[in-house]
Amino acid sequence: MTGAASYPLAGVRVLDLTQYIAGPYTTQVLADLGATVLKVERPGRGDVYRAQGPLFLNGESVSFLALNRGKRSLLLDWSVEEGRAALRHLLSEVDVVVENMRPGTLARYGLDYESLHPEFPRLIYCSISAFGQIGPRASEGGYDLTIQAFSGLMSMTGHPGGPPAKIPVAALDFGSALYATVGILAALRQREDTGKGQWVQTSILETSLAWLSLHIATFLAGGPEPGPAGSRSPFFAPYEAYRAEDGYIVVCGTGVLEIWPNLCSILGLDHLVDDPRYATNSARVENADALRDELELVFTTRPAAYWEERLTEARIACASVQRLSDVLESAQVRALGILDTMEHPTAGTMPVVRLPITLSDAPSTATVAPPRLGEGMGSEMEAMGTAPVDPAGGRAEDR
Repeated sequence: MTGAASYPLAGVRVLDLTQYIAGPYTTQVLADLGATVLKVERPGRGDVYRAQGPLFLNGESVSFLALNRGKRSLLLDWSVEEGRAALRHLLSEVDVVVENMRPGTLARYGLDYESLHPEFPRLIYCSISAFGQIGPRASEGGYDLTIQAFSGLMSMTGHPGGPPAKIPVAALDFGSALYATVGILAALRQREDTGKGQWVQTSILETSLAWLSLHIATFLAGGPEPGPAGSRSPFFAPYEAYRAEDGYIVVCGTGVLEIWPNLCSILGLDHLVDDPRYATNSARVENADALRDELELVFTTRPAAYWEERLTEARIACASVQRLSDVLESAQVRALGILDTMEHPTAGTMPVVRLPITLSDAPSTATVAPPRLGEGMGSEMEAMGTAPVDPAGGRAEDR
């Protein structure tokens, strides 16, 4: 690993006013790419994820550890004048501030973008919210799960006739973090030309709508209202998880004409190639239920691994449905080197999933462990002329 100066964002200074997932993952990505990130935490309690767990390593929350490597922790309460004065001093020294509170929360303390921009015109101010900064619901809080429901995404997740289901990761939080990161990087680039900072905004709702763009375009063009379809694609067939003898195998036949005859040949179903119900991708999508029955009559005669080998040889995209424990032990994941460990002064050896970006001439994952509460008065902060601040008092939950 080369020195910190070789990181792409070395020299960029970030003030992190975030909690939960979307904000902390944004600033962790920036830290992974070399930015100096100062995480402002509430005196006494810190980020809510420090206490939520649910799993702890020697008292340190695994959830917090997974979202905060490469940062320094600063205890500061901006609900009191002393804390606000300290925060404004920090703002004079940083390039970027990231916050994910309800719109209007920081305005009560004169710490919103409109209040700060005249005094700090080069500052890039990033806001991540649930519903966006404008509109009738802008002032409401929200989480990944509530926006999955509100955005329509949850109505399409799960199996037909079953209850609503969530995506089993905080996908919209992580997606919002990446859009925020893209916006910050774009603003940093534009500042090189203009000398001015700007307000970068994204929201969990906008992320969901952006990710539903294919469904939205299809619906607005006259297509049906999308609903739950299990693992099936509404755009391609065969394209879902099919039952095998011992589990499930996902087959992505898409609409490429030559794949369909090859699949039929491997399964001994050549009579289906020119069957008008399945001869085109559109016909197969329309008759996906009957198609699944035809394919599973054959798939269920052999284990998933057998079909995976046969289909892979024919260059048909497929995969057996694996458990997480299986994939973490796979040769492919080991080859990518995306899993690692890091030593934490309290937690001990902690697991790390590196930033999934490989740069040919620069490192792309921080090697500094997540900070303990208030552990941030290192060389980076001293260089900024900053001292620890731990004023009395506390602020209410803002999300």
